[in-house]
Amino acid sequence: MGGNILTDNYTTMIRRIGKTTYNVKVYCKESGETMEDKILRIVRNEAFKNDEACAIISIPQMSRQSERSA
Repeated sequence: MGGNILTDNYTTMIRRIGKTTYNVKVYCKESGETMEDKILRIVRNEAFKNDEACAIISIPQMSRQSERSA
């Protein structure tokens, strides 16, 4: 992997997609921004970037009543 990572400061995520299990190490620089802050920033940026393509749904898009509401 890249030789520029000097510390063992990482988070491990394990995801199973189909029959394959992915074990991913996520490295972050030491900064004042937490992982939660990073994720919120990414979500906000995507929302603003796709603002024209996204809209509020006024009518529920379900063809049948959910099992829990019965």
